[in-house]
Amino acid sequence: MASTLAPCTLSSGHYHFGVGALANSLYRSGFRGTLHVGYEPPLPPWARTVRQDGERARLEVEPDFFIDFTPWPSRHVLSVEKANFLLHVLDEAAPEATAGLFFDADVVVTAGWRFFEGWLEEGVALCLDNCYPLVPSGHPWRRGWRDLATAAGHGATRALDHYVNSSFVGVPRAHREVAACWAALIAQYLRQQPGTIDKVTFGPRETAFTGDQDMLNAALMATAAPLSIVGPEGLGFNGSGFMVMSAMVDPVKPWQKNFLASALRGSPPGMPDKLYWRHADGPIPLFGKSRLAAARAALRAASAIGRFYSRN
Repeated sequence: MASTLAPCTLSSGHYHFGVGALANSLYRSGFRGTLHVGYEPPLPPWARTVRQDGERARLEVEPDFFIDFTPWPSRHVLSVEKANFLLHVLDEAAPEATAGLFFDADVVVTAGWRFFEGWLEEGVALCLDNCYPLVPSGHPWRRGWRDLATAAGHGATRALDHYVNSSFVGVPRAHREVAACWAALIAQYLRQQPGTIDKVTFGPRETAFTGDQDMLNAALMATAAPLSIVGPEGLGFNGSGFMVMSAMVDPVKPWQKNFLASALRGSPPGMPDKLYWRHADGPIPLFGKSRLAAARAALRAASAIGRFYSRN
């Protein structure tokens, strides 16, 4: 039976390798339905059998699993389009869905899909950040967020202490206002600081703003929707045990890495690397059999080196 939830993501350049693994992980988790992908052309090479329907292109992965591709160009880093694309999914692409779930293209799902279905019944689904899980209500950053919300016509009055990561955001349709507020705050920031958001996405933490993630946290202060926040297990920051998802936070992604060279420099593969290659083979084959076998062999060898030699 098709899920009532609508997962979505954004992709540009080589991140299509991440989109494919996300899709594979969704299907293996038990999700049945349509993954919505906003992309900067061209289409991924693994989507050769798509059927074009106007601007939308549909890939049938399995009889009960589809990927819909919608061109989604941006003048900025694509991450600032997360809120707008989530609204597009809720309002246009999947108006029958009970919730929209945004996943970054470098995330794979590790929990069963039933977990997500139950999670979204609790409210807006969110995960704590790994670097700054606590940003108390009186923290100086929150003043900047309140000022931005006020300028955008939203009163940021809710006191919150947790800081969430924007690699995953699940918004029930009943609380669409969170996504709308998030989009409005990003737009307001771009009006106030045109051309700067690309530079501050990973900017110094003296500033109150580091791109879409801070705008999300500001939107949570400016809305009253119930929040369901999970801890480090949400994006796999706990490293072991139960994980809902695994986020590939390393700037060099698993499909780009030379695992042996990294291991010899003292940086063995991490769990996100292993989980990525575990989901690279199907139902969408992202690589040829020889490339897949070589990558997995290198991963095993590099992991063995890491048991004896690591900078950590």
